Amino acid sequence: MKPALADHSPATLAAVRSRLAATGRAQLHGLLTEPYADNLRVEADRPDFNVVTRRSTGHVDLSAAWLHSLEPHQRQALGQAVQTAAIHDFQYLFDNHPIYDMAEAGTAEPVWADLVAFLNGEAFLGLMREATGEPRIALADAQLTRFRKGHFLTEHDDTAEGKNRLYAYVLGLTPGWRIDWGGLLAFHDAEGNVGEAFTPRFNTLNLLRVPAPHSVTQVALSAGADRVSVTGWLRGV
Repeated sequence: MKPALADHSPATLAAVRSRLAATGRAQLHGLLTEPYADNLRVEADRPDFNVVTRRSTGHVDLSAAWLHSLEPHQRQALGQAVQTAAIHDFQYLFDNHPIYDMAEAGTAEPVWADLVAFLNGEAFLGLMREATGEPRIALADAQLTRFRKGHFLTEHDDTAEGKNRLYAYVLGLTPGWRIDWGGLLAFHDAEGNVGEAFTPRFNTLNLLRVPAPHSVTQVALSAGADRVSVTGWLRGV
């Protein structure tokens, strides 16, 4: 199915731009046409995901095949080590399918290669420049992420030297998410409180100006679904 944006009125984009100017964060509901968003939701169940986390040496990708090869006590020990590291240090645990990197390498499935091309086409980038008021936006990288029960992402601000990240974005692909399932995009204020939090919403684009401290709260054991999103950064050159 061909990627397609829904129609967004000048008033809607002006409201997003105003909120970004005031707070550095905003939501654009109904980003894509409903048929295309529904198609992505179905396709997002098909890829092979890696599990990503951090060790003392930095980021690591753990293949599903390798994790399945571990004995139960080994998987339990790995999970405990990740949780313990999160007590004091930056840490994360979630599933990742690197669609931008795979598209660049020519190994992405057509649906994801088409999405990456769409995100880097003038229709989407032009919409983002209009919505943010940021004329330097020139490209969008992307990954498919899946937060399952117990997954989380601790406080960070998305700064990465040399990446020219202007805005982070999260496009929700899970319908019917409940607040008490966790997985909230939480924005941290100067007093150490949650200044605001966005609940994952299907076909809603969350925008966050970089840098700003935020986290993804742990997905509850009682969550009725996985938190699936296309995430990435709108970048300058």
